[in-house]
Amino acid sequence: MLYGRLTLTTAQGSRANDAAAATAHRVRVQSVPADEGFWVGPDTRDRLWVTLTGTHGESVFTMKRGDFVEFTGVIARVTPNFTTDSGITRDEGADQINQQGFYLSAPASSVKLLS
Repeated sequence: MLYGRLTLTTAQGSRANDAAAATAHRVRVQSVPADEGFWVGPDTRDRLWVTLTGTHGESVFTMKRGDFVEFTGVIARVTPNFTTDSGITRDEGADQINQQGFYLSAPASSVKLLS
């Protein structure tokens, strides 16, 4: 299973609604370029950025490429300075996040690392 199941609850016909619910079940971590952020999806073209909230500094767990996770969160719109303020570089996928126009915001406490 490459991608698992990611449910984004949005209004019918909408691409992404700010603050709509997102639930991930056994999704694969594509890469982890930041302490408070990671990509889920099967490859660098088909992926979504996840920002962890409530970490108060470093995350309490370590995940790596290929791990499976589940979490709940919300869809958030990318603001003009989101990637810069978050320290996400072009090499880490800043352009892709900006093009997608949204990301997933998940409380760190909701993330479960699966075996």
